[in-house]
Amino acid sequence: MTLADPQDASILPPAPAAEDSGPFNKEKWIQKGYEFLHRAVDFGERSYHRALGRAAAVTPEGAVGGLCGVMARLPFSPEQILLGYAQGMFPMDKRGQIFWNCPDPRCVVPLAQLHVPSRITRYIKQGLYELCFDRDPKAVLAACGDRTETWLSARVQSAYLGLFEMGAMHTVEAYQGDRLVGGAFGVALGRVCTLESMFSHEDHASKLCFAHACLHLKGRGFDLVDCQYTSPHVERFGAIEMRRDEYRERVARGLVQPASFNAPQG
Repeated sequence: MTLADPQDASILPPAPAAEDSGPFNKEKWIQKGYEFLHRAVDFGERSYHRALGRAAAVTPEGAVGGLCGVMARLPFSPEQILLGYAQGMFPMDKRGQIFWNCPDPRCVVPLAQLHVPSRITRYIKQGLYELCFDRDPKAVLAACGDRTETWLSARVQSAYLGLFEMGAMHTVEAYQGDRLVGGAFGVALGRVCTLESMFSHEDHASKLCFAHACLHLKGRGFDLVDCQYTSPHVERFGAIEMRRDEYRERVARGLVQPASFNAPQG
């Protein structure tokens, strides 16, 4: 691929002006040479980027699938995770490599239509477990990742703890006395909060955590809880499938007027 198209006048060196017809000016011609080289390199980069975009668009998942592949080549850090979430993507560790995903359709709970089953509401009112937020994020991540096969490797757990320090990741926890018996974690961005994983060591603990988190998010002005994939566990709370493009639009619009996860100060 050539750096310059002869027909692209934008990268050709400018014709000498009438005032340049005098004695030879070495510095001026060196400067013009640098400008020409910069335009040629910029043209080549733009052509290369367009070629990458066209290649990504014909992948099975389209341009978004190509974007997932590009994200996998970038450094894995809390900051990159946030940029991924802003595009509707989330990371998973598979056999030691980070892969990014953006399923279509997306499973979400629209909080305006949140339905909490009556039995779960009764258990919350009875105080079956003590429910709280952000008390022990490290323990919640470890419990969620304590499975024979898990995407939540030690590397990924460390990155999410970095997000917690930034104020983007949150946990919901259920305690029976001093014992952590259930929990979940996710990332709050704009007016969407994700649900990445849950665990339960006692009956109904994860369900109560999910309900408690949804009620809290609804009260704080969030629009969606992102469950990523459909399951009977979340369907009973009013989860629906949403087109990927609509989900990405909802994420983007939420960034303009974001909600705050933290409870208002008294």
